[in-house]
Formats: sequence, structure tokens, C-alpha cells
Amino acid sequence: MIATPPPVYPWPIGVGPRYHPVARGAIAHCTSGGRSFQVHIELFARRKVVILPPGIGTCHDPVRTTAPTGVVHVSAVHRSTLGDLFRVWGRRLSSGAMLSFRGRVSVFVGGRRWRGEPRRVPLTEHAQVVVEIGGYVAPHSTYLFPKGAG
Repeated sequence: MIATPPPVYPWPIGVGPRYHPVARGAIAHCTSGGRSFQVHIELFARRKVVILPPGIGTCHDPVRTTAPTGVVHVSAVHRSTLGDLFRVWGRRLSSGAMLSFRGRVSVFVGGRRWRGEPRRVPLTEHAQVVVEIGGYVAPHSTYLFPKGAG
């Protein structure tokens, strides 16, 4: 029997600064450097989208964002984790908190529940990571990266 993927709903974006946290740096446009790849990360709090902002990290950090799409650029030289992204961002992530939200944090990688500490989720090439707190949202198992995305 083939498993049917969960339905995809257009979840609303949360209103207010808690759902639109800012990055603490300038948007990083790197034109040179080592090999990198992309990961897609979705954040949900109370069943609403939390925007992953552009400007997390610099060309010298192992992880960085350039657009509010959830796409994270990861240096292939490092073995980066979800915890590295939140550390570079200067934001909180634990099993009991994400950003300014408190409660049980659930993480899904490729549509499957991650059973360990959220900060330890490895960021691997073209991974789809969903982080949820305060309610369940059926996680996407894949993300369609643009052609040529590293």
C-alpha cells in the first residue's frame, strides 16, 4: 500500500513581531568562497507561519539566508545543524522553546519526526526541515529547489 502524503494547506503567516523576527545582520550576497548547498526550513508557531528572515549570517558563517523563503545556504565545509542556524541568528531553540514561543518543539526532516534534540538536526543538502511549536501542521516532506540550486 502506498502512503498518501498529508494534504498541503495554505497556512496563514502569523501577525506581529513574534512571527516576523528580524535578522541581526545585513543580507549576505557572497560571490566567492567554498562549495555550499541549500536546505529548506519552515517554522510554525500556534499553527501559523513564522518568517525565516533574510540576513541571517554572513559570508563567513556556516549558515546564512538571503531571502525570506526558508532557503538556508550552508557551507559544505562544515557539518552544520539546526542549532547552528539559531546560534548564528542569535535566537532560541530547544526542546521547550523556539524564538519567543514556549512549549513542546517538534521537528520533522523529510516528513519524518526527528526524535532527538532539535538543535542537533543535521543540515544536509536539499533537506526539508519543519519546526513546530504550539500545534501540529502536517509537514512537507520535500521542497522544490530552483534548478541549479547548490
